[in-house]
Amino acid sequence: MNKPLTILVRIFLVGVTLLCLGAYMLSKHYDREWDKDHPKTKSMDELKTWAQTAIVQKYCEQYAFAKSFSNETKREKELYYVESTQAIYVPQVVRNVIEDNDLPDSYAEELRSYVDAEIDKCK
Repeated sequence: MNKPLTILVRIFLVGVTLLCLGAYMLSKHYDREWDKDHPKTKSMDELKTWAQTAIVQKYCEQYAFAKSFSNETKREKELYYVESTQAIYVPQVVRNVIEDNDLPDSYAEELRSYVDAEIDKCK
């Protein structure tokens, strides 16, 4: 009777260990994703380089995809979607990066105007 209880306890301990290991690996994954989205920098040039890869390329690809539709209605809907998400997402991401790095508000305005100008080139 004691042997089945020992087996159950061992199975429970292995299960808890695997669950903790999985949670640890997931937290490391989220930390890496956070670091990609929130760079640590004090230089405007580094911020512009980050914005070029993290924001501008994303929207250029979305605009190219939206323009690829031959159906005019579908193209207009897709362009409207891209523009509306850009209007909401870009200011928030720029603000978050500036706040995370404790940079002055002038950096936010300059980075936002840079991103908008680069995205306008894709349109």
